[in-house]
Amino acid sequence: MDPQLRISETFRIEHRHRDGSWTPLEPLHHGEADHDAERSWLRRGIFRCTHCEQQVAVTIEPLQSEAPTP
Repeated sequence: MDPQLRISETFRIEHRHRDGSWTPLEPLHHGEADHDAERSWLRRGIFRCTHCEQQVAVTIEPLQSEAPTP
């Protein structure tokens, strides 16, 4: 499942501006060429402020049972 969809369904993510106002962040969709295991697209979503265009990354950490062992 797309991490942006999972995060968007669970949380409303907003960004606070210097004037004290809050603006929702929208998912920033990536293309097929961006599917890179090193970028963790299966667990990471990029969101952009709808007002000022700033971006934020949200990562879903794997459960302890899913974490690789050294």
